[in-house]
Amino acid sequence: MIQAQAALGQIQQGRFPWVATYLLFGEEPLYQREVKDGLWQFLQQQGVLERERFEVDAQFDWQGLQMETQAGSLFAHQRLIELEMPKGTPGKAGTQFIQQWCQQMVNQSQPEITLLIRCDKLDGRQLKSKWVQAIEAAGLVIQSKPIDARQLPSWCQQRAEGYGLQLSYDAALVLAERVEGNLLAADQALQKLQLQYGTGVVLSDQQVADSVADQAHYQLFALSDVMLQGDAIRAVQILQRLQQEGIEAPVVLWLLAKEIRLLYQLAQKQAQQGSAGVAALFKQHRIWQSKQQGYRQALQRHSKEDWERLFNLALAVDLQIKGQVQMQDPWLTLRKMVLAVSQSTEENPC
Repeated sequence: MIQAQAALGQIQQGRFPWVATYLLFGEEPLYQREVKDGLWQFLQQQGVLERERFEVDAQFDWQGLQMETQAGSLFAHQRLIELEMPKGTPGKAGTQFIQQWCQQMVNQSQPEITLLIRCDKLDGRQLKSKWVQAIEAAGLVIQSKPIDARQLPSWCQQRAEGYGLQLSYDAALVLAERVEGNLLAADQALQKLQLQYGTGVVLSDQQVADSVADQAHYQLFALSDVMLQGDAIRAVQILQRLQQEGIEAPVVLWLLAKEIRLLYQLAQKQAQQGSAGVAALFKQHRIWQSKQQGYRQALQRHSKEDWERLFNLALAVDLQIKGQVQMQDPWLTLRKMVLAVSQSTEENPC
């Protein structure tokens, strides 16, 4: 498996491996788009002339695709077949097709048909599935990961250089704040800045602020991550942005209640069995290693009794949303919950 940035670098340097099967997955649409376009340009340079695209759903005809890919001809052009499979669920027939295809095409150079399967985010279970493992063994798996918020200003500066622009660090901070969580918006903003100011210009933070609309797009689960990590200020900012973007209060409450319920269970296990009990619960709930540290930090800030009080607060929000408590804004109580989870009891007694 390689990252999308590395794949793009190999394509640009002419070192990209041409295999019969590619899997492109991940959460960052900008890199997905660029890898797809870069792969097609690369294949065109190798003489591939045709490009076909299929949407994979529950009714997809895998048998028809098998017949299509086996219909070789002395006069057939080399071609690229793209399978859009956002959920990463090929089913039994699809899994069988992919496994057979990989077995047939392993180690085949300059294949008549190149297969690109594109998915959104794949979880740990999916990455261990037979069809993904078959591609990993016979082809190339490319992951498109989002840029971490702390790395985004530097990314904006590097991206700007590609458009002949220079961003001061303060300007990069402003751009990162305006487009955080949406690299497509960041790229479009830089194109706009290039048209507005031309190339070879060092842009200030004020110029960026005047030119770039606030296009930040926060994922709902980003709220969970920063809240668990104890970043109270940023957690409240994300909550405000979710409200502005029209996310319904019951959706946010569902997320907070789910996390508080899990943290209460973790605190119970920790009190009874120590770290071994917490580790077992992580495994039971399939919590990835990268997220476990956030839960451990939250457990250090609060006791089991704190999580119980917070869960009662979640019940109060539910009553407010249903209109059973008069003159109460549920968003204000959600903000109180976010602050309470993010901060220690001493900082913010709930």
